[in-house]
Amino acid sequence: MNMSSKAMLSGFLGLVTFLNSSNSVAETVLPEQGYTVPFTVNELVKTEGRCAQLPKTPCTQIKVSYPRFRAPTLSAAIDTINAEVKQVLLQSVSNEQPPKSIEAAMVKFLQDYQSAIREFPQQSIWTDEKTVEVIQNRPNLLSLKYSHYWYTGGAHPNSSRTYWHFNPTTGKPIQLSDLFVEGYAPKLNAIAEKHFRQSKKLSADASLNQAGFWFENDKFQINTNFAMTSKGLIFFFNTYEIGPYVIGPTELQIPYTELKGLIKDRAQSLLPKP
Repeated sequence: MNMSSKAMLSGFLGLVTFLNSSNSVAETVLPEQGYTVPFTVNELVKTEGRCAQLPKTPCTQIKVSYPRFRAPTLSAAIDTINAEVKQVLLQSVSNEQPPKSIEAAMVKFLQDYQSAIREFPQQSIWTDEKTVEVIQNRPNLLSLKYSHYWYTGGAHPNSSRTYWHFNPTTGKPIQLSDLFVEGYAPKLNAIAEKHFRQSKKLSADASLNQAGFWFENDKFQINTNFAMTSKGLIFFFNTYEIGPYVIGPTELQIPYTELKGLIKDRAQSLLPKP
């Protein structure tokens, strides 16, 4: 559990839980002090029905944890952000049309598992865990981290991590182009590539694709999955994004000192203080 999660959990005002044999729903109410945009953390768990009689054994289940923001003075912007969180949680790892509600998506996951074990009785347990965490909550920045871990059969489980950022007063997303000056891409790519090669122990002239990566035309390209921390800018490549499963995810941290001249003056206030 990271520090932001501990801070949220340690500051709860109340916890309400509703339980039955296969479902639980919990809402952790957080204090308004210290948060620009107040929110509650909603936690939902659904478990495959037969597991109710076997509580101490591994069990097929789906867990969803996410914040729901509330700020009457910013209702339109906050509604937009809440809708974006819901849309992300409803995204399917397949190409199927996603259900209209989080609860319906959870039910469908268990129904798909039950169908799978009828066809393949030797099917092992499934799991699906989706978590949205608040990592920055300031007057000009609301940053979220979405973590997804799932296993639905096959050789191995899968996981992903995605960051996204909003202006809490407008609800509009904050993108790299909002941080960097015009024409930043070549310089940022060069800086990030240096860190990438160092992390992978590759020389400056080594072929990326021959090393097992999937960069188009063998040319490094930074992505847009970034987070702003007190120490620098983080870029995160998920598994399968730039290489096979065995390579795994890649995280690059670029100190702000290396980005001088690239970050807009008006974007400096978005960066967390050391």
